[in-house]
Amino acid sequence: MIGGVLAGISVGLVLPVQTTINTRLGRRMGSVFAASLVSFSVGTLVLLVALGVTRPGIAWDTLPRQPWWIWSGGLCGVAFLTFNIVLMRALGASSAVVLPIVGQVVGGVLIDATGALGATRVALGPTRGAGALLVVLGAVLANMRPRRGGVSADDQGGPGRLRVLALGGAAVLTGTLSAVQATVNGRLGVVSGSALLAAAVSFVVGTLTLVVVVSALRVQPRLREVTATEPWWIWIGGVLGAGFVLANSAIAPVLGTGLTVSVVLLGQIVLGLVVDHVGLLGAPRRPVGALRVLGALTVLAGVALVRLV
Repeated sequence: MIGGVLAGISVGLVLPVQTTINTRLGRRMGSVFAASLVSFSVGTLVLLVALGVTRPGIAWDTLPRQPWWIWSGGLCGVAFLTFNIVLMRALGASSAVVLPIVGQVVGGVLIDATGALGATRVALGPTRGAGALLVVLGAVLANMRPRRGGVSADDQGGPGRLRVLALGGAAVLTGTLSAVQATVNGRLGVVSGSALLAAAVSFVVGTLTLVVVVSALRVQPRLREVTATEPWWIWIGGVLGAGFVLANSAIAPVLGTGLTVSVVLLGQIVLGLVVDHVGLLGAPRRPVGALRVLGALTVLAGVALVRLV
C-alpha cells in the first residue's frame, strides 16, 4: 500500500512537467496546436509500441456494438491538453493544475449522480457535496494574486481580472471534459478488455483531430528553430502523457480509484506550486505564498471527500 501511494504521488508529478514542456514547445513553435500535435503523436507512438509488445487480449467482437461516443475520449483530451498550455502561459503551472481539477471534480460528481455515459450511479450526498464546495473554495484561494504596496498583481502587468475569470471558466469547462474522457476511456477499456487499447485509441483520435486542426489553420511550426535552440527533452511531453495513462491503469487496481485519484492529485498540486515558485524548466517564476498553499491543500481535502467517501 505504501509503495502504491508513493508511486501515485510520483505519477502526479508527471503532468505539471508535461504541461511545462508543452508550453515551452508551443512558445518556440509559435502554435499551441502544433505543440499538442507533437505531444499526441509521440504519445500515440509509445502506446502503439506498448500494444505491440504486450499483445493484450482484446474483445474485438464487442466494439462494433458500442455507442458512437465511446470513441470520443481523444477529442476531450485534445481540448484539455491544448488549453492547459494556454492556461499555464497566462496564469502559471499551479493554476493549470488546480483550475481544471474543479472541472474534473464537478464533472465527475455530475456523471456519477446521473449515471451518464454508462457510469455506475453514485448519490451526491452531503459529504460529497461539501467536498465539491471545498474544491471550488480552494481553487479561488490558490489563484488569488498578492497585493504589493496596495497594488494588485493585475495592475502590475498581469492578466486583467476579466481575462482571469474567462480563463478560469474555460479551465473548469475543459476540466469537465477530462472527467468525460476518463469515463469514456474507462468504458472502452472495460468492453474491450484492455485499458491499454483504450488509451491508444484516445491518443490516435486526438492525433488525427490535431492533424485536421493544424492543416485547416495552415499552421507552419518553426521546427528548425526548436531543434537548433531547445534541449532534447522538449520533445518528450507525449512520452510523459502516455506514461501517466499507463501508470494510472497499473496503480488503480492496487489502491482503488478514489485513493489513486487523491494521491495523484497531491503530486500534481505539489509540483505545480514548485514549478511556479522556482521557475522549473524555464517556466516564468510566480512566487507562491501561504494563501495559495492553503488553497491547494483545500482542493486536495475536497477531492479526498468526494473520492474517498
